[in-house]
Amino acid sequence: MKKTPLFALALVLWGGVASADGISISLSSEDSRTTMGPRRNVRDARLAIQTRDRSTVLLLTDSVIAIQLTDATLAKMEPEDDKTGFLEELLAAGVRVAIGKSVEVPIASIRSIDYRDGALHIVSDQNKPVFTNVKVNGTDVLRDFSRADAERFMKAFRARR
Repeated sequence: MKKTPLFALALVLWGGVASADGISISLSSEDSRTTMGPRRNVRDARLAIQTRDRSTVLLLTDSVIAIQLTDATLAKMEPEDDKTGFLEELLAAGVRVAIGKSVEVPIASIRSIDYRDGALHIVSDQNKPVFTNVKVNGTDVLRDFSRADAERFMKAFRARR
């Protein structure tokens, strides 16, 4: 199972400077082609769907499927007050950069996407689950899309293939 160490480390460090609205994130994927990528502009995606709690967005672009925090969620990631010290602010800035990225997998490596048991299931061409453990504030992201949104995403993916 591949994990994104920088992502996990950044989130652990953020705990020291996060406000009461701070977030916890965990992510893993069994497909080695899952990587950290640049933050994607939602308007440039073929399709973007948000979780019910509006913390996370799943994007379909011309080349990748990406998961990233929404702009609104990132906006909440500010130091507690103006009295934050230089070191805390520096750490917070680094964490914002790390969690401001996307986690993505190339579309060419995806075999299928389906919706069952209330969750999206993304499977690679090596028959490995992609985005196997994606949680934001304890919520399983792939279970937090409405059925209608999940079906729109599957349809858009199939049309893209």
